[in-house]
Amino acid sequence: MRSGQAPATARPKCCAGSTDSTPLMSQARAGTLRPDMRLELRWCDVEELTAASATRLAGRRLEVDLDALRALLSSDARLTRIRLDLVHPDERCRIGRVFDVIAPRAKVDGGEDFPGVLGRVARAGHGRTLALSGVAVVATDQQTENVGILAVIDMAGPNAALSAFGRTHNVVISAWPASGVDRSDYLAAVRLAALKTSVYLAQTARDAKPDRVEVFELPPSPRVPVELAHLPRVAYVFQIHSHQRPTGLDEGILYGDPVRRMLPTIVHPNEVLDGAVLRGFMGRSVTTWATQNHPMIRALYAQHGRTLWFAGVVVTVAHATEPERVRSAFLTAGLVAHTLGADGAVLTKIGGGAPHVDMAQAAAQCEALGVRTTAVVEDMSTDGSAEGMLLFDFPGVDALVNVGSSQEPITLPAMDRVVGADDLAPKLLGETRTTYGGLCGAIEQIGATRVMAEVR
Repeated sequence: MRSGQAPATARPKCCAGSTDSTPLMSQARAGTLRPDMRLELRWCDVEELTAASATRLAGRRLEVDLDALRALLSSDARLTRIRLDLVHPDERCRIGRVFDVIAPRAKVDGGEDFPGVLGRVARAGHGRTLALSGVAVVATDQQTENVGILAVIDMAGPNAALSAFGRTHNVVISAWPASGVDRSDYLAAVRLAALKTSVYLAQTARDAKPDRVEVFELPPSPRVPVELAHLPRVAYVFQIHSHQRPTGLDEGILYGDPVRRMLPTIVHPNEVLDGAVLRGFMGRSVTTWATQNHPMIRALYAQHGRTLWFAGVVVTVAHATEPERVRSAFLTAGLVAHTLGADGAVLTKIGGGAPHVDMAQAAAQCEALGVRTTAVVEDMSTDGSAEGMLLFDFPGVDALVNVGSSQEPITLPAMDRVVGADDLAPKLLGETRTTYGGLCGAIEQIGATRVMAEVR
């Protein structure tokens, strides 16, 4: 990226708090107007979560009618038994068998919630969205023939600080599959239950005055004001799935599509923040919550118009064959360099070693076109050494950020209660060993990580 540039003399609104909800319009062609992609996140802070006879937001206390919520979720015939638990920060509780975590969000004024999966297919990323902070929806996996402990969340002790979810009030959903329901259908039903719960909770803020409003607004890529034209243009390449594990038909990832044959695609960053992208059923080291609060997109927005011009987002998938990898890499680089006109790009991956290399190949193609890159990686070594994590060595791909190692061992202290893993409670109640990858939210490959990697 270009350095030594003069500071911007003006900055467009991008991530600043505002209560102005007037729709902005852009001149598309003579005599016509079109609405800009302007997203408002209307945040209400939750400091207390409790069961009650009605679901409502009373100040900063979220009251939940668990019977009504259970009835809502029980309408899915793929699920047979549903258990709801409320757990809180500093409670000596461990949540087991964690499948995914969702942030409570709901659209206002007729927008579609999680379009293509829960709501109808419609463009996300504009309008007003209700958002609750301090609370999360945790979905667990109760298909118990899957004998692994999956991920866990510690609500107290030293490991609670390693995950964002150790400091949120959590609504935990444990749902069991109906007879004859296969693995993919079951996970689709569990995710749908979590999304319904997310909307159900966020809708309590419909009549509340928000504690703050975040506005995300990015004009079309060519429209750089003259006074900001000196800023380096930076794109983000977001790998959203790895085809090391093929997706199921109901495994909607991008607007409900299972991205089976997806080529690199440009999306507006607001679409990612507003529910267009969900984690796959076997996503490794990433949660839907992190995608909804995407740290890379937020960081680029925060610097937009100050130290850089946020050029846009390219979503990709990691492929299973070399020809597909090569095709995806040069198409990605072409979109970044020639369509978005970027000077620099940040790339992230999702998954293990093959996605690691896919990302690096895309970065190498970007570098070949004169786009300077920074790749965000996870240490994939088994011994924790710098030599062991070396999976690629491409010329020019030399700016790397390490979010840590999911294979590093960690001790889980004893707890008083286990939620979401009745079959594993004897093991999870006592002190046990796992890895950082087994602690949900500790290693997030898109940057929402709370640990530091140490090279030794």
